[in-house]
Amino acid sequence: MSQDSLEITRRLIAETLLIPQDSIQAHDEIAQLKNIDSLSFEMIIVAIETETGKAIDPMRMFELKTVGDLARLL
Repeated sequence: MSQDSLEITRRLIAETLLIPQDSIQAHDEIAQLKNIDSLSFEMIIVAIETETGKAIDPMRMFELKTVGDLARLL
């Protein structure tokens, strides 16, 4: 995971969930993030795909546990 991919992931999560970016760390569990639900998670995935131009395999989403795991997909 590069620092750039982590920063992109943190920024997009913060924008989607309306929480401060500095409150999001790589080791944070996605399911425990403030304001997260299935719809906001999907919005995060779409935002990442739009930002990076890369499609995320839906089956890989089931493996994601932490913010760092999500950043590694980039």
